[in-house]
This record gives sequence, structure tokens and C-alpha cells, in this order.
Amino acid sequence: MEDKWLLVVLVVAILYGASRLPSLGRNLGQGIKEFRKGIADAARDDATEDQADAEPATGSDVTPADDHRATPPA
Repeated sequence: MEDKWLLVVLVVAILYGASRLPSLGRNLGQGIKEFRKGIADAARDDATEDQADAEPATGSDVTPADDHRATPPA
């Protein structure tokens, strides 16, 4: 298994050159960091929506549709 990773690193070094490897590693690390941040944000947003759906509506949350008054039957 470790031999496969060594072969991959060697092929990448040959293709891109040793001078570009630090920038490739840095960009890969930043990409992984942004991906994890996006996953965490999405999970937090889903949890917030689930919590909002579970809470009952209170009087301050309810807004009237129109200000029409019902007329009593004649």
C-alpha cells in the first residue's frame, strides 16, 4: 500500500517538477479545508432548519394574512 503512494508522489514530481510540489500541496490543503468547512456549514444549516421546524409557532411569530374583518351573518 505504501509503495503505491510512493509511486504516485514520484509520478507527480516527474510531471510537475520539484519546484511546484510545495504549491500543489498547499493548494490541496486549502481545498480540503474549504471542503470540510462547507460540509460543516451545511450540517449546521440543516440542524438549524430542523430545530426551527420543531418549535411551535408563538403569537409573535404569527402574522395576519389580511386585515379583513368578518361580517356577522344577517
